[in-house]
Amino acid sequence: MARQDEVYNKIKSVLMDEFEVEESDVSMEANLFTDLELDSLDAIDLMVTLDKELGIEIKTEEMQDMRTIEDVCNFVISSIPVNE
Repeated sequence: MARQDEVYNKIKSVLMDEFEVEESDVSMEANLFTDLELDSLDAIDLMVTLDKELGIEIKTEEMQDMRTIEDVCNFVISSIPVNE
């Protein structure tokens, strides 16, 4: 089962590598749109990248309520299948 810090570090890495977000701007409380200045297309790209890298599926309608990195983190953790 993925731990929150592992998922957070993956999200942080994607934001820094793909969207040129400064490491100092990334925190659990950071708002994707107001703090990190992502637009709706960036948010979709973020989710597609996380889909591929983490092997989960995020539907567009599920993204609508995600505003902070913590929201994304919690969703990703709940979406990763638990190994039996």
